[in-house]
Amino acid sequence: MKRRLNILSIFALVLILLIGCTSESSTDNNTTNKQNDNADTEEPKQGGSITIASASEPGNLNPLIWATSSDTLVTHMVFDSLVIPDEELKMIGSLAEKWDVSEDGKTYTFYLKEGVTWHDGKPFTAKDVEFTYTSLAHPDYDAGAYWRVDPVVGAAEYKAGEAESVEGIKVIDDYTISFTTKEQFAPFISGLFIGVLPEHILSGVSPAEWAKHDSNRAPVGTGPFKFDSWETGQFIQLSANKDYFKGAPHLDSLVVRFGDANTMLAAFMNKEIDITSVPIAEIESIKSLDYADVVLSDQLSVYYVGFNAKNDHFADVKVRQALAHATDKRVIVASILGEYGEVADDIFPSKHWSHSPDLPIYDFDKDKAESLLEEAGYKKNSKGFFEKNGKELSFTLQVPTGTKEREKTAALLKQQYEAIGVKMELLSLDFPTLVTKLLPQTADGKQREVTKDDYDAYILGFGIEADPDEYRSYFGSAYMPPNGYNFVGYSDPLVDELLDKQSKEVNFEQRQQYIWEVSKKLAEDEIWIPIYEQSATYVANTKVAGFTPDFRGVTFNAREWSVK
Repeated sequence: MKRRLNILSIFALVLILLIGCTSESSTDNNTTNKQNDNADTEEPKQGGSITIASASEPGNLNPLIWATSSDTLVTHMVFDSLVIPDEELKMIGSLAEKWDVSEDGKTYTFYLKEGVTWHDGKPFTAKDVEFTYTSLAHPDYDAGAYWRVDPVVGAAEYKAGEAESVEGIKVIDDYTISFTTKEQFAPFISGLFIGVLPEHILSGVSPAEWAKHDSNRAPVGTGPFKFDSWETGQFIQLSANKDYFKGAPHLDSLVVRFGDANTMLAAFMNKEIDITSVPIAEIESIKSLDYADVVLSDQLSVYYVGFNAKNDHFADVKVRQALAHATDKRVIVASILGEYGEVADDIFPSKHWSHSPDLPIYDFDKDKAESLLEEAGYKKNSKGFFEKNGKELSFTLQVPTGTKEREKTAALLKQQYEAIGVKMELLSLDFPTLVTKLLPQTADGKQREVTKDDYDAYILGFGIEADPDEYRSYFGSAYMPPNGYNFVGYSDPLVDELLDKQSKEVNFEQRQQYIWEVSKKLAEDEIWIPIYEQSATYVANTKVAGFTPDFRGVTFNAREWSVK
């Protein structure tokens, strides 16, 4: 552990200074209209149940399969990880009691907590950890998290079928395991923040079959809550893990109910559910309810429009830059988010150290937008729309339902783009359906590469979960599906080089500089148009105590929730 602190002490110190304001403002902003004036000073009541809303039904309850926010809402409560981020994004032990790092910075030895059991009573050991991370490099694994073990010695050979195991993962005894990386890898610890799977349940099951395995809909973890049942299209029910190694939850049970924002808000008003996100437009009216606490939380995320680089129009950077100039972000923020949002010009969150102070800015400028389209060879036709070689500049924006602010933003973007002569259609779909567009599959269920016919553009949010190296899976040339999340098909040699350099750089200032250079190049290429950052807005019944969401996830601290 001492060696780890020596290597990352500067990183941690600057991280605290730079994002400490995030956790502080989260505390300040987690204000409510009538929240817990003195109730939170009382001892939490034991027992009871809480129902929380989810905008979408989970697609998978195996945390290693293309995890989405709808999935992690549940899996954060069912599974535990070797390490987890604290409120300042520093990694701390969870299933790991502690760890040491070798003098050369390449071998990490983890000492696991003893006495931890799986929800079915089986003991948790280092074999489970070995199984989990070895599975990420399995030749049949194609569900997006290989990058976490890619730095480990022998991972590439095992993935290629040239070895029978991952050489750099070694079980020393039941409660000790080591990982050896090929080179020093700055974000390695952060990459271990992912749920550990039970070897005794999935051993012998090909990762290609995990999505179809019973455990994907009835998971067994080591987390604070146990899976009970899943009523498709309705809810998932969990019960307290009374034997949880960090201490049993205060609640007896917790229900995650699925539905769109309007349905869930109505259910809250009818006291059918206890916690839900609340559209900004509804906050003032919700505050009038004597049983409602409005809770705000900062997020380390940016909402953006992403383009399919294989699309004939969006393959041209000038078209993407034109649409950036046609996006009136200030109008969007002022009319939709108000005090709960701010304009974003960087795809890295402004409250995180990865955010660069020096980037190309695409101010709203209709004339500039049209000029760029003309430079790209487009001319307006008789209907007032740009076209090139007889093909009209029109596209479809995929809009996932469930977040009113995002849906309203899409509607404004349609108006703004058509005002310069670009035709855009909106296609509303639920989030799991959007995932099938961004991460398409073959007829036999295997992930495949994205083509220009899969989608044109989409609107989503992206946030840093533990470390900005997560962006590598979204923009690195080697991480296009099925090998990662680069579903926009972006490829640039300089970005690849910089992403590789930052991952190996243990000097914080130099690593930060590499990431700033990445953000500058991505801003020049504008494959994502960052639009705004938004506070997360929730409403909780006043009977709920301990609900303090932050950028790590809504249910990250569900063990602390209680009913007054």
